[in-house]
Amino acid sequence: MENRVKIGFIGLGSMGFPMAIRLCEAGYKLLIAVHKNHEKVEKLKEKGAIIKESFKEVILNSDIILTILPADEQVKKVLLQEEVVDNLKENQVLIEMTSCSPKTMKKIFDVYESKGVKVLDAPVSGGTEGAENGTLTLMIGGDANLVVDVSPILDKISIKKVVVGEAGAGKTVKMINQMLASIHMLAASEAFALAKQSNVDLQTLKDVIETSSGNSWIFQNKYANLMSENFALGFRLRLMVKDINIALEEGGILELPLTNLTSNVYKMALQDYGEMDISAVSKKVF
Repeated sequence: MENRVKIGFIGLGSMGFPMAIRLCEAGYKLLIAVHKNHEKVEKLKEKGAIIKESFKEVILNSDIILTILPADEQVKKVLLQEEVVDNLKENQVLIEMTSCSPKTMKKIFDVYESKGVKVLDAPVSGGTEGAENGTLTLMIGGDANLVVDVSPILDKISIKKVVVGEAGAGKTVKMINQMLASIHMLAASEAFALAKQSNVDLQTLKDVIETSSGNSWIFQNKYANLMSENFALGFRLRLMVKDINIALEEGGILELPLTNLTSNVYKMALQDYGEMDISAVSKKVF
């Protein structure tokens, strides 16, 4: 895919901003909207991004629209506004990367496909470090041929792309990933608390667990936060609460006892630690 293609990039949060930087540095022409964080906008402008006055202008002037927003509410507000939908162009491409609900994704897919827009449901995993380094994993719902067409773009931000089904399936797999990650974070927090109380050397514990059956991505990547009690922003705890709620809602008649218990602990941590990294949930454990 040629670099002169116009990419409308919407969502300059902790994940989206470094992804946008990578695409600019790869030579793609990015269109972004004015944003409350002027510093991010100016940095992208320095990298060659074109600033538009609204999300509507970004969408309607782009060949490919890439969105990564906080939650369902923002996704619907941006993508389903009447003035946007009425003016979509046939053969535009939407790559929707938000961790939102499968039902919201399916609604957007139906509306955009009816306008001739090609849609990929492509949430990401790998944290802010993965966004910065271009090492994200993409869980993609949609046409595998379309994935091939846009791979030059996706390859700038990811090292793994897995087509998991139709639109909505990407969000479902992401939801399950987040459910597991939230549980693993609590498990790691409890393990750390027990080790600390038992006067086990914490670095030695880490070295052992990393090559043992109790290991997890969360344990490896969040253990340093627990040791330092530094919960600087990675993935916001309040967003994890949102993702756990999606899993519980989609679960329907399933009891999901671990997920329910995990949800309760995260909600207890929400008021004090909502804007911190998910590892701050450990403050409710030790």
